[in-house]
Amino acid sequence: MDSNLSLDIALSIAQEYKNKYELSGDISDNLERAIKFYSDFDSINGSVWLVIVSIEQNDFFAENEYTIVISDKEATVKYIIDPNGHVYCPHLETND
Repeated sequence: MDSNLSLDIALSIAQEYKNKYELSGDISDNLERAIKFYSDFDSINGSVWLVIVSIEQNDFFAENEYTIVISDKEATVKYIIDPNGHVYCPHLETND
């Protein structure tokens, strides 16, 4: 399946999102390992890019990474899968 975004654009979207929401971690320079394209994923309509972000080891986390899920069709972050496997959406949180 063809993608609307390139690997570099997916990286840019992920970096901008990390910066905007002040998320920790680093995306590996080995982009083929850090960023993957899937034609079908979870309940998202259409293809996605998964961007792996490495973080420091922590006793509270099951893993030392989280995943930014980007819609290929919309060119936006849909959600994050945190180090414990939970869905997290900083862009949907309000400061009430």
